[in-house]
Amino acid sequence: MAAARSVRRAAPAARKPTYHHGDLRRALTQAAIALIAESGPEAFTLREAARKVGVDHAAAYRHFADKRALLVAVAEDGFVTLADRMQRALAGVAPDLPEARLQRLSGAYVRFALAHPSQFQVMLGPRLNEDGRFPSLEAAIAQPFGLVRDEMARAVATGAFAPADPRELAVGLWTLAHGYATLVLSRRIVTRSQKKALDYFAAQAARMLAGLR
Repeated sequence: MAAARSVRRAAPAARKPTYHHGDLRRALTQAAIALIAESGPEAFTLREAARKVGVDHAAAYRHFADKRALLVAVAEDGFVTLADRMQRALAGVAPDLPEARLQRLSGAYVRFALAHPSQFQVMLGPRLNEDGRFPSLEAAIAQPFGLVRDEMARAVATGAFAPADPRELAVGLWTLAHGYATLVLSRRIVTRSQKKALDYFAAQAARMLAGLR
């Protein structure tokens, strides 16, 4: 009688994760943000982002033609999120309180920067669309700045602020928020906590806005 032979079945090969079209694009964008946090925007590659997600680099190139296109997606996602956070910050603040509304908007900008430093670095770093290749990025950039400009325009129109070009006033407040956030992130301004950092910014913004009356 022939001896019975045990038959071992080969373990099924591990499957690579599969993504729907939009899911992989989003996953690659998040992977890029994580890699930027580790080594900065100059050092990471599109291949590394694909490897981090667990897909072949060819799949990544179907969504992004090159590294700059992926950086644009990181920046665009950041500006859209920033605009949403700034809009939400206005909830419950009456339209006839321009200084309070502008403080909320600029405070939301600083809060976003401190919470998402790697993405913020890409968003406000070297320009990614000098050649006009990514018009959707310009549209995303315009959203948060437009909120500040529109509030400045309302304040000037109602006489709450002295007559001035609303866009120039918006640039001034944007510069204050951006410069402050950058100095905190680079530890040129050292604070004991994020709350202390935000409180200190609020005091600076209040002084600037008071001067516009």
